[in-house]
Amino acid sequence: MTGMASSIWLPLFGLFYVTVMLYWVRVSSTSSLYGDGFFSAGHALSPWISALVIAGASMTGWFVLGGSQQIAAQGFQMPVLIVGGVLLALPGTLFFKRLWFIAERMRVSSQAEIFRVYYHSAFLVFVSVAVALIFALGFAGLQIRAVAGFIELMTGDAVSRLSASVVLGFILFAGAGIGGMRAIGLFGVIQTVLAFAGIVALSGFALIWSGGFAALNAGLLELSASDPSARLFTVNRVIQFTSGLGRGGELANASTALANLSFAFALMGFQASPLIIKLVLSTRSPNGIAAGQTWVTAGFFGAIIAFCIALTGAAGLVDRDLALGGLLSALQTGSPWFAAWIFIGVAAGVQLLAGLALFVAGEGLIRHVYRPYFHSRLSKQGTVTLTRIAIAVLAVLAMLMENLTPVTLSALAALALPMAFQLWTPLLGVTWLPWITRPAAATGVGFGIAGVLLTEPLGYQVLSFFGLELPWGRWPWTIHSALWGMAANVAAVLIISAITNRNALGSEAREIRQLFSGPLSTSDKARGLRSTAWSVTLAWFFLAVGPGLIFGNGAFVVMGDSGPIWLLGMPSLWAWSLAAWVSGLGLIWFLSYKMEMASPVHVAVPPYEPPLRLKKDTSAEEQERLRSLILTSAVGFALAVLIAFSFGG
Repeated sequence: MTGMASSIWLPLFGLFYVTVMLYWVRVSSTSSLYGDGFFSAGHALSPWISALVIAGASMTGWFVLGGSQQIAAQGFQMPVLIVGGVLLALPGTLFFKRLWFIAERMRVSSQAEIFRVYYHSAFLVFVSVAVALIFALGFAGLQIRAVAGFIELMTGDAVSRLSASVVLGFILFAGAGIGGMRAIGLFGVIQTVLAFAGIVALSGFALIWSGGFAALNAGLLELSASDPSARLFTVNRVIQFTSGLGRGGELANASTALANLSFAFALMGFQASPLIIKLVLSTRSPNGIAAGQTWVTAGFFGAIIAFCIALTGAAGLVDRDLALGGLLSALQTGSPWFAAWIFIGVAAGVQLLAGLALFVAGEGLIRHVYRPYFHSRLSKQGTVTLTRIAIAVLAVLAMLMENLTPVTLSALAALALPMAFQLWTPLLGVTWLPWITRPAAATGVGFGIAGVLLTEPLGYQVLSFFGLELPWGRWPWTIHSALWGMAANVAAVLIISAITNRNALGSEAREIRQLFSGPLSTSDKARGLRSTAWSVTLAWFFLAVGPGLIFGNGAFVVMGDSGPIWLLGMPSLWAWSLAAWVSGLGLIWFLSYKMEMASPVHVAVPPYEPPLRLKKDTSAEEQERLRSLILTSAVGFALAVLIAFSFGG
């Protein structure tokens, strides 16, 4: 097949993909004439649509690009990746149902609005918006850069990375900026199905070209027999006291049980982020949450991670030519139309996440920052228009960062999951732990963010620029920044909650507490199972992603005369993680249904009627804030240009 014929399929399938997307954008835009329709799909997304899109955004694109390449490069040292479906489902099981009822009672539609209503904290609102921005510019932007690189590879450099990123940026704006939340939900189902099909097909080809499952594991066994590669199949110890990446040499790269546990916490930040909560609060009913988290996220998509993504990574580990890039290249040579279809599926998963991130970040900037603090009289239509402009600007900014500052993009992307995990404490305060006070929640998040920044490259490089050298690097003691941040977060929350007034609440917070102590209170049967739930959850974390991983090194291995024998015909840690996934699915089911954390409930929740208050004219204050913002932005831009000219050469 000629080069022209082999490279035409990707643009052709891409054009069809864009055509379908524009159709759903048109359908959504014509039915979203008002603010609620654009920002939250009129709170009318079907529960099954939300379940699919939440699962798709949670794991499809970035697990394929990151998870399979991680296994191909470092083997099974991080088995936490294989149980990713369970870890991603756990926060939704814990938070989604109660957050939905809060939104229904208070008539709000975002995480930032919940923080404003419950805590009356501008700081928590700004943090929620900042996390969405980091996901839009960093986390999603880095994956779009990888997709653009694959487009360049598959078209034989006929389409450059820059051109591909421009096209992808336009697609993102058209989907999120024009169609709004309804388009993200409706077209998100198609993107999720495409991503699922692409992942399964990709892993199927990896398995076939590896010679089958038995041949693949024979290759892994041969690889494990060589001493230099034995580390690819073990978690070497519980903890390793190093100064972190960049300070401890090769020892800092060790994959320990604590590295797995702390990375598990980072993964649990995703469904606590404003992106996924936005989808939940745009759904018309909470009665699909338990099924969605149990059978869709932890079950169906968890199986895709445990088998398909692990298979793809294992194939690349045995044969470097079957790593993700090589696999797509081989498919492109042998069957270009099929390679194009698979690639569109992988790209669709990334597009789903990136479009959702851009939308939530744009909404946060306009609805939660600009309008309440700088222009409170802005109309609904004006808010929609400005949000579309913000989404377009963010898409352009992400495109520029992808091509001009990839190192900064990578450093920013690394902050997304650990920063989102810091939002667990205020979310727990809203939903389950009423003793967490407003000062405690805000201060805890602040300390948590500081802990993340001080253990990530972006933080210590900024300090180094100002002459402050930290004695540690990235992830000291092989502990992910998510856990370092949460340690500081929890310490601050416990101390400040103990010394502040726990009854100093606004009327809205009292209403929310009454809601959970009244019609939404758990049954006596569920309360009687609390000790069992704690025990089972802690035991699962210990064995599946914690220090118990050490047992997984040799649980399914015996030593024979000719070397190690894998009892199940596969690496022991892989088998251990598959068992952890199955038991984790049972854990999610138990928490969702038996503990009633996400179980269906049929309770009518009337809207909250706040007491009447005289509105104060704040237009003069808002104009002064706007002038200060413009002046500060101009000075900051000038300083950035000056620094670039001074140090950039």
